Formats: sequence, C-alpha cells, structure tokens
Amino acid sequence: MKKVLLTTSALAGASLLTAGTAAAEAPTVSFSGAVTYEMIWNGGDVPAAGTGFNISANEQQSELVWVASGSSDNGLNYGARLDWRVLAGGGASAFDESWVDVSGSFGRIYLGQEDGVIDLIASHSGHSMQVGTWGTDGNNALRHVSYLGLNTGLHYYASHSAQTSDNNKIGYVTPNFSGFQAGVAFTPNSAAAQAAGTNNDNDANAFEVAVAWNGDLGDVALGIGGGYAIADDQSSTNGTQPPEDQNSYNIGATVGFAGFTVGAAYINNEDSNCAAATTTCDAGDGWNIGAGYNFGPGAVSIMYQTAEDDTDGNGRSDESAVVHAGINYTIADGLSTHLNGYWFDLENEAGSGVATNSNDAQVIILGTRVSF
Repeated sequence: MKKVLLTTSALAGASLLTAGTAAAEAPTVSFSGAVTYEMIWNGGDVPAAGTGFNISANEQQSELVWVASGSSDNGLNYGARLDWRVLAGGGASAFDESWVDVSGSFGRIYLGQEDGVIDLIASHSGHSMQVGTWGTDGNNALRHVSYLGLNTGLHYYASHSAQTSDNNKIGYVTPNFSGFQAGVAFTPNSAAAQAAGTNNDNDANAFEVAVAWNGDLGDVALGIGGGYAIADDQSSTNGTQPPEDQNSYNIGATVGFAGFTVGAAYINNEDSNCAAATTTCDAGDGWNIGAGYNFGPGAVSIMYQTAEDDTDGNGRSDESAVVHAGINYTIADGLSTHLNGYWFDLENEAGSGVATNSNDAQVIILGTRVSF
C-alpha cells in the first residue's frame, strides 16, 4: 500500500505542476530516423547459436523517432517521444520508447517507456565509450554466439539484476547542482509493454535511486555515478517459499582528456532471485574497463569485461570474459560505417569437465548507417 500511495502522490504532484498553465504556443514536432545494416561473421567451439555469415538490420539502430516539445507562459517545459524500432529476426516493428515529461527549475518528471534513472544519470562505465554497433549494450553480436545458458544480463550486457530498461515507469531527476544530480524511479512490472501493472508473476514494484557528479578539473573531465535498485520476486506459487527479492547496485567512473576517455564500473546482484533455502546461491558480480579516443570524423574504443555467478549454489560458477574493439567513421553528413570485433571466453558451471560447457567464440561486424 505504501508503494501505491507513493506512486499516486508522484502522479498527483506532476498534475499539480501542470495545472493552471497556458501554452505559449503549439508544441513543435521533429522527426528523425536511421537505418543500419550489418554483415556479421562468427565462429566458436560451440557454434549452435550462429549462422556463420549473416546480413541483418540492427534493430537497436534502425528506427523512426518523433519528438514533441513545448513550453507554457510560466516557463514549464513539456514533451513527448515515440521511437518506432525494427525488431530482431524480422519480427513486427513496435514502440521501443514512448514517454511524456514535464521539466523546469524543479527538475524533470517523466512517465512511460523511458530508461531508468540509473541509465539516465549513473551509467559511467567501460561500456559508455564503446563505438560502432553500440558495443555490448544493444547490438547483433550476442545472438550469433552460444552463451551456454549464462545470464546474459550479467555476463553480456553488464546490467544489474533490477534493470528496468524501457519498461513503463514514473521517474524524477533533480536539477543539476554544481555537477551533482540524483534521481528516483518506480516501475510496476518487468514486462516491456505499452500497458504494464503490478501482478503476481515475474519481478514487480521495482524502485531505483541514482546519484552522479560530472565536472571539469582544468582540461580533465571527470564523472562518477552509482545506483541501487530493488524489486519484488513474485514468481512463487501457493504453498512455496518465495525466492529472494532483487537487490543490486552499481558504481562507475570516467576520466576524459584531449579526446581520450577511460571508464570502469562494478556491479553486484547480491542474492537476487535466489531460492530462499539455498544459502550458497550468488546472483553474481562483474566489472568492466574501457578506453576510447575521438579524432573528429571517427572514434575508436576497446573494452574488457568479466563476470561470475553461482545461481544454483552448487559451488561451480558460471564465468565469462568478453573483449570488444570498435571503430566508427563518418564518411559524409548522415553516412557512417563501423567495424567491431568480439572475443568471448565462456564457462558454464566452470566447465564441469564437459566440452559443451565451454565456448571460445568470435564475432566480426561490418556495418553501414544512414541517419536522417
């Protein structure tokens, strides 16, 4: 009940902020988009997930975007965004992000399919400077590698267990105070859909908080941020003890100078979703480090990440190591090309002495992107 009252109060507050205002003029609408196609080569010791060679649209980078923005006579800003995105595997397209917001001297309040506050203000990491095909945070590389049953959220995307992505939520981000910024968000359900409410399955009632500082010390740009997230595990059936709730955090930092940027991050999922009676269960932790260099029309980057978990608590961990290198080059206004390489070292149950529990794999992606 407290969670429902908190959410209701936030919605009421947003409504009060907009009450009694008059729009200075009709909102403006902008339209943009992009199409990205990639050629992908892959191989590995356990190649079941791959096709060897593939030509594919990158659904993370092929999209149509509408943005509306306006302001009232008293200085209240408001807006909305719709992202229509191509889905993987040739499936029907769908909305990726769809949200409305209001902002002003009080900060920003948003409602809908928008990123969580950890992603918005505290995403400092080795991931954050990857270039090309969006690195390991949204691209085609994963579906061409047999991941042996490993938790892709932890081992591949390096995301905390209570990650809410673009699921429907209400969030608030403070104004920037001398480089400091904070935020809080509530997501009723883990389903990514236009309508999503708390129910009795999956993860629900996710709360996340984030804080960050970004500033300059002379010619050096510094940033540090972190977040903490919780969610209810409602997957248990009647008469069974529910699993542990989600409980995770992350912290990261970046340093930039003369076109170079270096970043690192650590995430820990504690005992999220572990069976309540399994005291040796570990939902996993991991870290990453990366570096990038921007040289005007192009940029290069390299990143290393590793993670380990033992979700069944049997003393044999799932382990991964991923290296990613990328380059992006702008050929002309609106036209760019990229080249990315991935090297995977994967161990399911620490190998367990079974060949199919280990995979060394490689993926090469060459892509072209047209933005308009």
